[in-house]
Amino acid sequence: MRVVVVGIANLQTSLPVGHFPVEYTAQRYLTGRIRHTVGGVGFNVARVLSALGHTVAVASPLGEDYPAAMIDADAYRFNLSTHLCRRQLRRTPRSVVLYDTLGRRQVNTDLTDSIEFVFQPEDLEPDLYRAKLVALSNLDMVRPLIEPLRRRGRRFAVDLHDIQGPDNPYDQQFLAATHINMSNEMVRGYEREVLLALRGRSDAEVLSMTLGADGALVLTPSMAEPAHVPAPAVDAINSVGAGDAYWAVFLHHLVKEKADAVTAARHACAAAARLVASPAVYGASSIADLRRALGLDPAEIPATTSPEIGWSVYSPEW
Repeated sequence: MRVVVVGIANLQTSLPVGHFPVEYTAQRYLTGRIRHTVGGVGFNVARVLSALGHTVAVASPLGEDYPAAMIDADAYRFNLSTHLCRRQLRRTPRSVVLYDTLGRRQVNTDLTDSIEFVFQPEDLEPDLYRAKLVALSNLDMVRPLIEPLRRRGRRFAVDLHDIQGPDNPYDQQFLAATHINMSNEMVRGYEREVLLALRGRSDAEVLSMTLGADGALVLTPSMAEPAHVPAPAVDAINSVGAGDAYWAVFLHHLVKEKADAVTAARHACAAAARLVASPAVYGASSIADLRRALGLDPAEIPATTSPEIGWSVYSPEW
């Protein structure tokens, strides 16, 4: 199916720190362990969806610099179209990820001037309305897209990330999404209450909350209580991108495979657990590598699009 993912793509530098808190030392030698890859929530979700066989366009604000060139190269490697990206920034976003031996990570993000950038519907037409699914970040840059998608009855998904509670004014506009995901990082101990409150405030068919190594909670309008889906126990080496992988696999099974929410979450938890225990979490080299890390057949999927070619040249069929 065709998917448009709107969110951040950035240059990502990963740095091992041993443990948190980080102790001061004047110099460390980390041969082969400082890695430059492409990350960002938008790109991470798009990359996994492409590995699952979908035709994916990623829409991100970029600059005209070497991080943008790395993003273009990775998009080509993972069959992602970048024809919806806008190259108007002074600097492409970037991040530095510190991770310890327990798999915990701290993400330090520089969004650069992308915090001032806003996507208008006309920037993404007609593909925004041709896609079977639109996956949005929870950034201000996507707000103008929500009402046009809702008016047209288009299916769209939003990841709220580290939600602070059900009444945060920042999140209210995003509650119009068909599918909503979030993390329990800021609401530990109140997960059930937050999900039930959000269900009463949202139009979502499914709400999902990731719990890290404990799996996920899912809730639909017909369920009396959130259902807990445990994650397989693994030795995580780096948890960066785990939530993004979960969300992409969850959406794949929910929308494409027509699975129920609990089944979709079970597949997503298993895939995310495998990824964080695999060296591919540092940056998969190919679709086959990523599929193998997700527990899928590593056979290459034929390219369904090209970074240089807009969808307008393709058949209108999904």
